[in-house]
Amino acid sequence: MDRTERLTYPDMAKGIGIILVLFGHLAYTGEYVRVWISSFHMPLFFVIAGITMSLGKSDVGDTKTRIYKRYRGLVIPYLWFSVLYFFIDIGNLYIHKIDMHTFIVNAISSVTFYGKSVMWFMTALFLSQVSLILLQKKIYDTYVFLGAIIIAVISYFCSLRLAVLYNMYIDSLLITSLINVLKTFARAGIVLPFVALGYYGKKVLDKAGFFDGPFYIRLALGIGLLIINIYIAIANWSVDTNNMVLGNPVLYYLGSITGSLAIIFICSSIRINTDRFSVFTPLIYVGKNSLVIMAIHLDLYVLWAGLQAGKLVYRYVRWMPALTITTVIITLILGSIAAYVINRFFPFVLGKPFDKNRAEIFRRRSGKRIG
Repeated sequence: MDRTERLTYPDMAKGIGIILVLFGHLAYTGEYVRVWISSFHMPLFFVIAGITMSLGKSDVGDTKTRIYKRYRGLVIPYLWFSVLYFFIDIGNLYIHKIDMHTFIVNAISSVTFYGKSVMWFMTALFLSQVSLILLQKKIYDTYVFLGAIIIAVISYFCSLRLAVLYNMYIDSLLITSLINVLKTFARAGIVLPFVALGYYGKKVLDKAGFFDGPFYIRLALGIGLLIINIYIAIANWSVDTNNMVLGNPVLYYLGSITGSLAIIFICSSIRINTDRFSVFTPLIYVGKNSLVIMAIHLDLYVLWAGLQAGKLVYRYVRWMPALTITTVIITLILGSIAAYVINRFFPFVLGKPFDKNRAEIFRRRSGKRIG
């Protein structure tokens, strides 16, 4: 398996991850399915982020350069989407869909980088990646993963104390906002081991030739880990990485790791020719644009639009899985279109440089049409 083929599996895994996110946000999804999804679907993105950090140009440069790459790819999109959310909230406030208190809380969450709605993901990913880079600068690689675990343990116990303080001062917007700032760092500390696992796990497995070996070994291992993950999910029931509700912390990490690695190993067992269209091409595209789909599916009502289409299908089919599947498919289509538009015309939203040559070509074509 050559390098190009190997590198398709992170995008495939992210594609599956964002599909699970959509199913997890649907009330029509069965309770047991949502419990299973919540056991690993967000940690999966952090593990993959660690994998991509270890690849090629992502792992070169001094500390400042490496941090700047993460700032450009995560903080800049966070700011743009947060501004968009703010204007959406102004409209919601005007039509009385939210009250002034909710409006202010949402605005403060965005400004303090706690993150409104799904935006917590970008700040947690940025801070956890920066933490890994700083650990790598300060201590030997041999001890970085241990350092990540220690930080996670400290962060978890801090999150428990912060939850108590939050409930004590629930009526004080100032104090709860300050507590949320601390919770932002605690959340990043809790997910740090996932990023470290992806980073160092990829290097260890590459050195062992794991991804170059027979595909059926990865497939069998992935299926085995998935079965283990299902049992752990049932044992730990419902967890929430965003709100740092881990249930049994040991089972939380075991469930997250087994579920994430299961998806990654299964995806890596599939050979893809990137020069040809295949049944996996849309999944890879969705994975590449999972950040955009994650950011817009809730607060920009993309999932709501998909749900309306799902309800329309349900009128005629009267089969609940048809409703959820249609909802997810339409949401992915709309999200993919939005991602294409942003990448094509507004790349700066994602921290990408604007392609002047492409803009000039577009301007000339537009001028010819007008003429």
